[in-house]
Amino acid sequence: MAERISIGVEGTVELSPERVFRYLEYGGSSPSKPVLEKLKVLTPMARKLAQSRTLSRICGVGEAVNLHKNDLPPPIQGASFLAFGLITVGHAIEEETERLRETGRLLDSMILDALGSAAVSELGERLAYRLFDWAHERDLNASRAFEPGSGASHWPLENQRLIFVNLHAEEIGVRLTSHLLMRPTKTLSFLMGIGSEVEQAFTPFSCQGCKRLDCPYRYEEKHALAKALRTPSKALRRGKEQ
Repeated sequence: MAERISIGVEGTVELSPERVFRYLEYGGSSPSKPVLEKLKVLTPMARKLAQSRTLSRICGVGEAVNLHKNDLPPPIQGASFLAFGLITVGHAIEEETERLRETGRLLDSMILDALGSAAVSELGERLAYRLFDWAHERDLNASRAFEPGSGASHWPLENQRLIFVNLHAEEIGVRLTSHLLMRPTKTLSFLMGIGSEVEQAFTPFSCQGCKRLDCPYRYEEKHALAKALRTPSKALRRGKEQ
């Protein structure tokens, strides 16, 4: 079985302050008044510039291209299905970020860059929760999302090739360079495992388990179950009812 799914997560991004603050390296604190004023202007700009596109594919483990089972992260080596995901907001945000930097508007450039990262993160989370739903509609479990090269995933960057060979990335204007970098830069790729032998994740993205405790972008949901039960995901609503 192989299935290409379109989950309809493209479109306007919300860009919640909590998510944006994390990419501005403020952690749990609030930015200064000048930064907040800049955000009021730049957030609508980021929403307008974001060219949100997603691509996903679910296939049986045996149908994945160029896959050796030991290449999978240990938590999903018993998966029955693999879900590949690719999300981008296009070139426009990074191009405007560079223009602002070159004209000396360094604070604006930094904030718009953070908004672009937050937009990709938001779309990636939407896609992952829809994949949770796909799994639970079939009475299966879904793992967290494993990003190649992410410290929290402990999954080497070389696995970008596995994701790209199993997706037609050109359909959404994304390419992989010889150095395994994605273009546009505001792009996210991931792999999830689905199956009865997979442990159900409460949230798809977390830095839990990463040894880089001093990372300014660190995100570890301390109340993952409570947050999960507040999501619109049908899969997680079902968990609450149980």
